[in-house]
Amino acid sequence: MKRVSWKYLAGLIDGEGCIDVQITKGVYVRPRLRIGMADNAIALLGLLQNSLGGHMDHRESKNENWQSSTCLSWSGYKQACPVLRNIVNHLLLKREQARFCLWMETNIKGQHVSTEVRDAIREELKLMKRDPHRLSEKAQERILAL
Repeated sequence: MKRVSWKYLAGLIDGEGCIDVQITKGVYVRPRLRIGMADNAIALLGLLQNSLGGHMDHRESKNENWQSSTCLSWSGYKQACPVLRNIVNHLLLKREQARFCLWMETNIKGQHVSTEVRDAIREELKLMKRDPHRLSEKAQERILAL
């Protein structure tokens, strides 16, 4: 099989993906990138995992009318950020979310953050999901002010 291009991966993430954060040990914030698809696309997710790493998680459908699904995820700065760096310029809908996570790598990585900062990071990402044109610079300014 061929390798998937960064542009194609960016399109998958724009359409079927999610960029969010995880809170670990209650004090660390780290980015997470996920693509969830029906099981008939498991070969594509396997190809992505073979070339980019990540973790695959299978979920059985509880509704008999729906297919089961598989989610490929990259968690943390070592897994998610290299992928985000390669696709950020090709993203259309989730570009600002990716830029914000890459900013977090430089400014928050490895630091204990307060509950106020964690909540602000989550809220800013939610706002970017509702309004894809919301600039990540606004989020950065808000987090730095805390």
